[in-house]
Formats: sequence, structure tokens, C-alpha cells
Amino acid sequence: MRRALIAILTLLPLSLPAQESFHRAEQDREISYWLLDPATHQFRISHDLTVTRAGQKSVHSFVRKGSVVSPDAKMIDLDTGKALVTHTVSGKDVNALGYYPHPVDAESLAVQGDLEQPVAEGRSTRVRVQETYTDPVGYTEEHGELLWKRTLGRPLNFVTLPAGWMLTSVDTPAAISLDEEGRIRLRFVNIRNDELSVVIKAHRRPVAPPSETPVRSHP
Repeated sequence: MRRALIAILTLLPLSLPAQESFHRAEQDREISYWLLDPATHQFRISHDLTVTRAGQKSVHSFVRKGSVVSPDAKMIDLDTGKALVTHTVSGKDVNALGYYPHPVDAESLAVQGDLEQPVAEGRSTRVRVQETYTDPVGYTEEHGELLWKRTLGRPLNFVTLPAGWMLTSVDTPAAISLDEEGRIRLRFVNIRNDELSVVIKAHRRPVAPPSETPVRSHP
């Protein structure tokens, strides 16, 4: 525990100046996860993307292998506040657009948001992605214990446990706090060039027994 706390204190001061030095168009740095009931194997994700390629007409959020994205995925143009027309496409369709330097697996899936206007030369478009994922392998409940396993690639990553669950262990240094609804929130900072492999375990909070009102005897 002491080593973990030292690691947290070491990471945080280094991360803050790095965040402040980035231009708006480069701040694709944060991602937030909200874990739902582990019996569903589902969690919600929110992260931002910046589109800078002149002429690009759509933006993509790539679905990890082994996960399923719900059809209610949304993308919002943060510059206008308008929701984009959003649908699921194959990796083959994405590769055909030629937007990205490296092709993706043709059999993979991506959530695509169609921009109202192609990106103009020298401009950028900021998009927020909101999705619900189902991952029966990485998010499970075993013998009453929540188990969430995932690699985190962004420099700043937030994971919020479901309501009514208490953290029992995490294998990577994290800053732990409560959100406005009293749920446990973990903050992971990654200043390395590779991904963090994180394993989180939690138990349900014990339910307090109802208080008993003493019965008074009457004379």
C-alpha cells in the first residue's frame, strides 16, 4: 500500500503540467468508464476525439475485439452541440475511406459519426463519443466479487464503480475518490508510451440491518 501511494504522488505532479501544455486539438487525453451491474457485463464510456484531416467527413470509435457496442451509441459535435448521425460500420469500410495511416482489421467494427460538413483546411472538429459496451470476458462477477480487466491507453483514465459497490483491490496505482453520487471513482495516470493493464475488484457494500425501535411498556 505504501509503495502504491508513493507511486500515485510521484505520477500526479508530472501529469498536470503535461496536460496544460497541450493545444485544444491535441487533448484527446481523457476517457471515462462507468461500470454498470456486473451481471450485465456492461459499462458506459465517454471520450473525445479531434478530427484534423482536411476533407474528412466522418469520425470513428473502434470497438475492441471481444466487446459488443450497444446500438444507442452517440457522437456529439462539441463545437455546435449537435448530435451526429451515428451507425456501425466494418473495418473494411473504414479502410476504404483512407483517413487513417494504418489499416484496421477488415472484420472489426467501428462506430461512425457523420460530420455535418467536411473538415476545412487548417481547422479541426471536436467530437464526444458516448457508448455502452458489453464485455463478458473482461467484466464479470465471480462468487459475489466484481472483476474488471482492461488495458488503458489514454494518459488520463477514470473508472467509476457501480452504486453500492466498494473497492477491495486494484493492481495499478490510482487516486481514489467519491463522485457526486457517492460512487467510488479511480483515476489512473499513464505517462508511459504503452498501455496500463488494470485489474479492479470490488464487493457489494453490506446492507445495514434496520434499526429496531424499543417497545415501551405502559403501566
